Amino acid sequence: MVTIQAMLSANPPNYKAAGETIDNMVEYLTPLANKSEYTYWDAAMILIREGLEALLVVIALMSFVKKSGEDRGRGWIWTGVLSGLGVSIILALIVKFVISSGAFGNNNALIGGWTGVFAAVMLLYMSYWLHSQSNIADWNRYIREKSQTALTTGKLVSLGVLAFLAVFREGTETVLFYIGMASQIKVQSLLIGFLIGAAILGILAYLMVFVGLKLPLRPFFMVSSVIVFYLCIKFTGMGIHSLQLAGLIPTTNSPSIPSIEFFALYPSWESTLPQITLVLVAVLILLFKNIKSKKLITANNN
Repeated sequence: MVTIQAMLSANPPNYKAAGETIDNMVEYLTPLANKSEYTYWDAAMILIREGLEALLVVIALMSFVKKSGEDRGRGWIWTGVLSGLGVSIILALIVKFVISSGAFGNNNALIGGWTGVFAAVMLLYMSYWLHSQSNIADWNRYIREKSQTALTTGKLVSLGVLAFLAVFREGTETVLFYIGMASQIKVQSLLIGFLIGAAILGILAYLMVFVGLKLPLRPFFMVSSVIVFYLCIKFTGMGIHSLQLAGLIPTTNSPSIPSIEFFALYPSWESTLPQITLVLVAVLILLFKNIKSKKLITANNN
């Protein structure tokens, strides 16, 4: 929709491209609109698709507190997860039974947009921190400091806030999807699908934690930082895209930008440039740290 709006508001308006985009949307959505009944697998896939990104964030946080031995952080993370689930359900029920879907549309985009952008900022810091700990000497120094002074309450709260944002963003959409399909699926199929989706996410969570704890420190932090940075890139694109849907940010459409859902890459400069900037900054930081490390090695050898 953002792309179509940009095409129609361009000077001059690109009616042909907008028409082709609309035709593609109609072709893609028609089978879904004509579907008279959903199956348990449809219900399972909603939970898996929407919950996987939130799961990655929570697992990264849990693995960190486990590696660092900071058990208090686990409680804050679970508080964030449960709060996110609770608020998601309450908000979705309010939307369904109190507010019309049309009236909620822009507000939903605003909520999703701002939570996505704020979560991206926190994920960026977390990715940088995880990468910095991939140096064993830095990690050992951190452990020594932590053994003398535990993590501050502010840092612990930030773990819970990040978990809340990740779960809340995906949770609201998940509940709304389930409410929307409830009239076109048997209750038994809905429950079975939900349980299957939850079981698959649970298995993935166990495998992620098990593999993560078995990894040596350096690979663990390197892999974790890459995963978290990927989520940062995706949340940035999704957040800005939602703000564009709400009309808060303008849209400059470009046919030269591909649309890649995996990275939340949309054919809009307003959402793409921040993502490119994040990647360039990350590359510069890596180059700077690499040069600095080589200088230290050379100095020590001399």
